[in-house]
Amino acid sequence: MAKYVRISKAKNLRFRLISVLYLLFISLSIIQIPIEWLRINPYYLEYMEAISSKDEVAPEIIKARNVVTQVDSLFLVFAGNAESNTLREPEGYATTDDYFISNKNGELVFNALMSLRDYYYAMDVSDLKRKEFERLFKSDLENGLKDNKVNIWTEWKFRHVPATVVRTLLAETKLRLNLLNGAIELDEKAAGAQSAVKLAFNVESLQLGDTAKFIVADKSVTEVSVTNGNSISKEYSWTGNELNFIPKSAGTYTLVFNTRGTEEKVVIKIQPSVFLADNKQTVQFIYEGKETKLRYRNVENIGRLKCNCAGENFISYKSGEVSITPEKYGWCQIELLSTSGGRLVVDSIYVQKLPAPLILATNVSANKISKSRLVQQK
Repeated sequence: MAKYVRISKAKNLRFRLISVLYLLFISLSIIQIPIEWLRINPYYLEYMEAISSKDEVAPEIIKARNVVTQVDSLFLVFAGNAESNTLREPEGYATTDDYFISNKNGELVFNALMSLRDYYYAMDVSDLKRKEFERLFKSDLENGLKDNKVNIWTEWKFRHVPATVVRTLLAETKLRLNLLNGAIELDEKAAGAQSAVKLAFNVESLQLGDTAKFIVADKSVTEVSVTNGNSISKEYSWTGNELNFIPKSAGTYTLVFNTRGTEEKVVIKIQPSVFLADNKQTVQFIYEGKETKLRYRNVENIGRLKCNCAGENFISYKSGEVSITPEKYGWCQIELLSTSGGRLVVDSIYVQKLPAPLILATNVSANKISKSRLVQQK
């Protein structure tokens, strides 16, 4: 019986490629961050920022905490809006890399922690405070802080980290500093302000017809009011402790959750809907003078249809479908408006110019031929 099996070079390379792809798949599965966690991440941030030290804080900890607070505040200005406390791209990491690595603001946090490390490392190895520092900052020490390797630490801490997660990491660093100081206390007022809504889904980008979901702690003690501008809205329904909000018109909605006198406000900007993509793989060509039908998600309270490529006699709509016969070529913007004038569906199409007809005929003299001759030649 043979001791070895001969494998062709092509098959061996194929086996290696499959192995590499399999390892890549496993790696991507491990490092991916669930989108649901990114959406509830700001609630963790508010909760951790509500915790502070009750006793007198050590000067060394105050200095480190002030640096972390300043870096976080300037990052919010750099990557978002400080007044509304929001980020432009919460799930993006380009601003994180620019601010913390390219602009070296991550080194400010590292240097503050290095000063704290030097302070505790000057103590005896058996000192309880030093042991507490080593326990709370174990991961940081293992990733560059112990050996004063700033590049390793900043890459580990901030490289390709979503902006919203970075703010939580900085809040968690301040929380560890408070734990290091000891005797922490929770700001009950701040904790109560975010206790009404436990989870919120699909609130960052909402189109007309989409559904936003809110899960509250206890519906029996929670009152909800929804307004669109100055109008009160009832465009929501309850399923247990889950509130489903389905807006019927575009605009800015304000949802207020009131739990035992403590209010939590959520502002959502609803964008108009767009026409639905055709499932056919072929490209849809739209020509001037040719009727075109476009489908849209069925919305209510439609007032009128307008576009800039056809008059009222060449446009019509019915439930879920718009019919347009363009009178001119070029970009055509189409709007479905509500009875109050609000924009329900906003989209555009490109209308092409009709191609000039090409006629082939025989026995033509001087490139001219009469209509009767054309009829005769069919």
